[in-house]
Amino acid sequence: MQLNTVYITVGTTKFDDLIGVVKSEPSLRALQARKCRKLMVQHGNSEPLADEETQLISKRYGIQVEQYKFRPNQEDIRAADLIIGHAGAGTCMDILNNQKYGLIVINDKLMDNHQLELARQLAAENYIYYCGVTDVSAKLATLDFEALRPYETQPQNMQKFVQALNDLMTG
Repeated sequence: MQLNTVYITVGTTKFDDLIGVVKSEPSLRALQARKCRKLMVQHGNSEPLADEETQLISKRYGIQVEQYKFRPNQEDIRAADLIIGHAGAGTCMDILNNQKYGLIVINDKLMDNHQLELARQLAAENYIYYCGVTDVSAKLATLDFEALRPYETQPQNMQKFVQALNDLMTG
């Protein structure tokens, strides 16, 4: 399966570990093997990739990198073949509502981490995959994204999602 364009998002938070693992040699090799040609990186409050890094990634792996802190991202989401992001509810809904393949990366440095519970539930329903930061490279190399179910954007599904999210936050 080709992943021509991959969108990385950390949302409004700081998630340097996610940015770091995506620019690692094993992750870049896995993306190159899947025919990735463009990485769109929304780095939020994390450190962006240095110009030297983006040039090296382009030269060594044939992957162009575009990055930004914040901007409206609907166009980037629609253009992506795969979204790799933190497990915030907004990112998860973007993946589901746009029927994109998703790899959710758990930020285990957050206190009272509801991200893991949300990711587990969506993975149990076969909508996304999730992993910890240390497993991103291996998952990129081995996961069958086409095995994921497309999310049906029907009102009852949104109600179920909101109820499940509410249960996670209050339970």
